[in-house]
Amino acid sequence: MFLESQYLSNQPSETLDAIIASISRERLTAYSATAASDVEALALYELNARLCNCLHELIGGLEIALRNAICSAVIDHYGRQDWYRARVVTRNLSPERRKNIREVRARLQAQHQDERSGRIISGLTFHFWVAIHENKYRDIFWTPFLHKVWPAGSNIKQVHKDLLKMRDLRNRIAHHEPVFKERWRNRSDIAWMRLQQLAPEKHAWFADRIKPALDAILVDLNETENKATS
Repeated sequence: MFLESQYLSNQPSETLDAIIASISRERLTAYSATAASDVEALALYELNARLCNCLHELIGGLEIALRNAICSAVIDHYGRQDWYRARVVTRNLSPERRKNIREVRARLQAQHQDERSGRIISGLTFHFWVAIHENKYRDIFWTPFLHKVWPAGSNIKQVHKDLLKMRDLRNRIAHHEPVFKERWRNRSDIAWMRLQQLAPEKHAWFADRIKPALDAILVDLNETENKATS
């Protein structure tokens, strides 16, 4: 057995069937395709959950660093904390992005909370910050100030492509989809790289806490795939 789970291995078939029923055979298909038995499929499901926990924290750290860096750049450029109210900013946003800001402001008002920059940026979705790296904002945001968030010589199209990969990975994790396949799990390299560019001290802190566990999981997954195809 290429994946070990003492708990699962010691359970009667009725218990395994009940666990699988709670997940559903359909949702377990991606794991069963790699595994040789139900026990192995469930063990891979468990390993995927551990991977998701590490990646969720890593991407969360990247998201917070990203939005704070962008917000600081916007404030520095336009000289006002309430940039989200400034016509010079909002008129250049797409209708969808303006709607994002209106919804956050309306939610704060409904909750009787003071409207301030920190609450606005925390209320906006990861997609908002990814979307303003679209090429259509090159002359509006990227060239004047947004490029300063990233290392000199960075390309807006590549940054946007990388951030889209982070968004899609984050969404898969949020919807409890499998991310153990190589095309998904290897995106952790992008997360580490972009986090280091945005906040090197935070990157070091996260690497000290998360990377050993994440690397161990990735080793297990590599060995699992190698044995499954041998």
